[in-house]
Amino acid sequence: MRRLLPIFALLIVVAACGDDSLDTSTSVPTSIDAAALEEEIAVLVEAAEQIRGLEFVVSPTITIVTPEELAERVRDQIEEDLTPEDVAVAQRLYEVLGLLDGTVDLGQAYTDLYAEQVGGYYDSDTGEMVIMGGSSLSPLSESIVVHELVHALTDQHYGFAAVSDEYWESDQFERAVAISALAEGDATYFQLVYLETLPVAEQLEAVEESLATDTTVMDSLPAWFGEDLTFPYDSGFGFVERLITEGDVAGVNQAYELLPETTEQVLHPEKYLIREPAVEVVLPEVEITGYEVFEEGTFGEWNTFLYLLNGVPRGEAVVASAGWGGDRYRIYWPGSLDCEGDGTCGTSIAFAYLFRGDTPRDAEELATSLKESIAARMDVGSPRSTDEGVTTFSGGARFAYVRLQGSEVLFVAAEDTATGQNLVAGLGG
Repeated sequence: MRRLLPIFALLIVVAACGDDSLDTSTSVPTSIDAAALEEEIAVLVEAAEQIRGLEFVVSPTITIVTPEELAERVRDQIEEDLTPEDVAVAQRLYEVLGLLDGTVDLGQAYTDLYAEQVGGYYDSDTGEMVIMGGSSLSPLSESIVVHELVHALTDQHYGFAAVSDEYWESDQFERAVAISALAEGDATYFQLVYLETLPVAEQLEAVEESLATDTTVMDSLPAWFGEDLTFPYDSGFGFVERLITEGDVAGVNQAYELLPETTEQVLHPEKYLIREPAVEVVLPEVEITGYEVFEEGTFGEWNTFLYLLNGVPRGEAVVASAGWGGDRYRIYWPGSLDCEGDGTCGTSIAFAYLFRGDTPRDAEELATSLKESIAARMDVGSPRSTDEGVTTFSGGARFAYVRLQGSEVLFVAAEDTATGQNLVAGLGG
């Protein structure tokens, strides 16, 4: 499957000066003279090779398009990648977990958000870089070209995109996201290095253009959307910055040979440097009549943080998720039993998550914050706790259960109480 590596125009401001207050106006070129840009692009290719310390094995292909054309390409690709069932399951799961309130069309939200925010992308299947620009390239557009050229350079030398595709296809999402963070952090870091070579006036022009990015769609969505979409750039930038501090550019190159495997390693580069692996966690097999396992994998520290952030203060979410040692999640869904040809699916869903902290205290912190987040965001009624570390929520429209046992926390959420109770019983609750 084709994987696009996009660059958000607004991120340049976030990374460069920490200002995420964005204006909503933007200029739109009406035509593009691609031939007139050849000399500018040739200069940028040379600049990218110089600052990244790599040379192209194959000459890059760069396509400059209008904002409207770029948005249309991005929409087409997202719609091709998102299957109706994937969207239906994610939509319902997010609503059950309290991440969405029922007013957001998830598929449309992702399509519109990417179309609004993406300033360019690298297509790993074709090697093409598609960049938004005009009859001449602005300083921001130049930096985006450099960003995408870094993707092309590193992919030609290290083949990270093919490895990432394998992980996506085999549902190893945690590993795929960690690779994305390395690649985007690398490209963003050297994008900023390039910007620093420009005259101050052009640097300011790039910031001003970035501030003019339209954020209408972003502003209409829950805050976690923006957090999640910018994670590879923001946290990836910090990860690459640490690698360069420890081993210069060679340290980044080595990371493509020894890829990060978890978002924990990205968030805490010291854990990558000592190659601390995730703890293996086994979620017992449980069959539920009328359901099938739609997806199973590693949730990861980043997703754990993101879920908690929806219901507890940021500092508390950081502390509770930072004790992550390993985990396993599973999504139950009626699947083909309940999905029509047009993608219309039933709403019943169940979710099981087994977390293992580095220490019992880490598990206790996670359980405490998890219960607070459930109470704040999920329609599950009131909690009832026992001396054995079990908390069951009852009296609401949905079901939630949390069990703290040593260094482990089990979390079960379901559309209906009977399904939730059956899942808990099967998992030894």
